[in-house]
Amino acid sequence: MSLQIVFEGQAIKSEMVVLVLEKWDLHPQMDEKDAQPNLDDLARDTRVLVPEAEFEQAREVLFGESEIERAGF
Repeated sequence: MSLQIVFEGQAIKSEMVVLVLEKWDLHPQMDEKDAQPNLDDLARDTRVLVPEAEFEQAREVLFGESEIERAGF
């Protein structure tokens, strides 16, 4: 099972992305970009990966239209 990157950014933002995707019953993994990251630094570079089969759904959850946009407000 291969993984695809769905988000790259600061650790604090990546943690929020992971929580959102888990609420949708997806299986995200947060990965550190540096070999030896400073885990106390919330601005460190990270990425969020999801299984290839869940990639499109994860992108739709994160970047798709909201219910409000779909309703035309």
